[in-house]
Amino acid sequence: MIRGNSRVNTEVITGVMRTKVGQPYIQDNLDKDKKAIEDLGFFSAVSVRPTPLEAGNYNVTVDVEEYPVIKEIRVVGNTGLTTAEILKTITLAPGQVFNANAVGPSIKAIQDAYSKRGYFADVADFTPLKGSTGTINLSIVELKVGTVSVQGNVRTKDWVFGRLIKTRPGDAFSGDRWTKDLRRIASTGWFEPGSLKSSEDAEREPGKIDLTVSVKESRTGMFNVGLQIDPQNSIAGTLRLSENNLNGTGQTVGLDLLQTTGGGGASVGLEYLNPFYDSSDTVFSAQLYSRVQYRFAGIFGGNSITNDASYNERRTGGAISFSRARNDDLSLGITTKLENVKTNNIPSTLDQNSFVRQDGTVFSVAGNSTFDRRDLPTDPAFGYYTQLTLEPGIARIDEVGGAINDQSIVGTHFFTKASFEYRRYFTNQPKRTRQDFDAPRKVLAFRARAATISGTVPFFEQYFVGGSDTVRGYDEDRFWGKNMFITNLEYRYPIQRSFNAIGFVDYGGAWGGYPSVNSFSQSNKIDLHVGYGLGLSFRTPLGPIRIDIGFNEQGRSRTHFIIGTSF
Repeated sequence: MIRGNSRVNTEVITGVMRTKVGQPYIQDNLDKDKKAIEDLGFFSAVSVRPTPLEAGNYNVTVDVEEYPVIKEIRVVGNTGLTTAEILKTITLAPGQVFNANAVGPSIKAIQDAYSKRGYFADVADFTPLKGSTGTINLSIVELKVGTVSVQGNVRTKDWVFGRLIKTRPGDAFSGDRWTKDLRRIASTGWFEPGSLKSSEDAEREPGKIDLTVSVKESRTGMFNVGLQIDPQNSIAGTLRLSENNLNGTGQTVGLDLLQTTGGGGASVGLEYLNPFYDSSDTVFSAQLYSRVQYRFAGIFGGNSITNDASYNERRTGGAISFSRARNDDLSLGITTKLENVKTNNIPSTLDQNSFVRQDGTVFSVAGNSTFDRRDLPTDPAFGYYTQLTLEPGIARIDEVGGAINDQSIVGTHFFTKASFEYRRYFTNQPKRTRQDFDAPRKVLAFRARAATISGTVPFFEQYFVGGSDTVRGYDEDRFWGKNMFITNLEYRYPIQRSFNAIGFVDYGGAWGGYPSVNSFSQSNKIDLHVGYGLGLSFRTPLGPIRIDIGFNEQGRSRTHFIIGTSF
């Protein structure tokens, strides 16, 4: 006789019992039957009682107390995951009979869900709530952050770390979020490479973890006076004055001055950046400049079209940018730019087919969306990065001449630029941990860029391909047009922490723009080219430096020099 069951079929209960009607009575079987019925998971209490009859026979009565039908699952104690996220991971749901067998797998699923998000949690209670029929109490115990502290900072203000570190005391501890905090600190460039250390102490108080980051500040101010060879093989005097952690507030100010003996006048630039412009951590930057740009010119290569040091462009203007992080990975930005371009120092004897003049003024507003999941933006070994940019603008062309003497372009024209960039990084070495956050890794790095322009733009607003940042092995600005596609593949092998050997292959081009200039033939259809070679990169007190030797499809080589970081 089975009593007390209303939602669980009697046949389900008798089906797991060894004791059957007409079979010999065995007490050991009754004990095993009780456990088998309990193991069904539907009952909060099970009683199996034999009653003796005449002639050695028995009646067996099974009394069960069913768990209730679930009306509500009440989740308490969760902050790292939302209630909806937790309920999606478990098999129990309202409308079902509560089953104790589902508790274990559900607890593991909850723990796994926390672990995937970088959190640590346990389940303290997952049972029907007494006094509230149909309510299941699901109590989460999360590992909480006790204290967050910084050691080793002398100039950098404590409040600056408060803006860089998003982990707060009392939060559920997330290893992923703490790693992103460390990445944010390392990416500032204010601290010595390899000095960033994380300490996590969970012994002071049960259920809490104390976090400490140790840093060693590097020199962030620079005053540099010197001589250099400019792209036209002329001697140039340089002056660089900058500070990228002004008074320990994270602000950047800079002044650049370059005076060449090859003509064109001085180049001067002013820059300012504030990464904590407001309480929402809006990044504000501004630039003012008047610079000489040697079109088609590369390091040690002269001017590839004219072989004359006097052909250049003076670009005068400024830009203002705002960007703000929407979450740990996504940021949105907007940049306004106003620039005047004037072609200078064209000798009267120069062949008209050897230069391009389309002087004028351009104003544009560019919006961008950036998604960054790299482990360390300044030296990534794992993860990916994407950026989508849309830039509408207006160009006023005042004067034209040279190889593209098209008078119809004189006047005002509207245009729109659209571009997309994707980067991906792979390593066969273990992922960086919080203990070796910026340790060098062998990295396979990939980048793809695509862009197009609609409307009418002056020559200098097209996309130019060829040279150090596009397709190496070719003359600077060898290909141009209103469309561009470039891919770069690099294998970076660390020799020392600050010294890498690099092998690379580039593939890309530009097309659909203005016609050819001298021997620089162009294409109206998609036209892609291969470049390959070897390079070396160095970290120096003055910043990253890189030298590449690239070969083109004809086997000719060019040397490319970069001051700054690669992708």
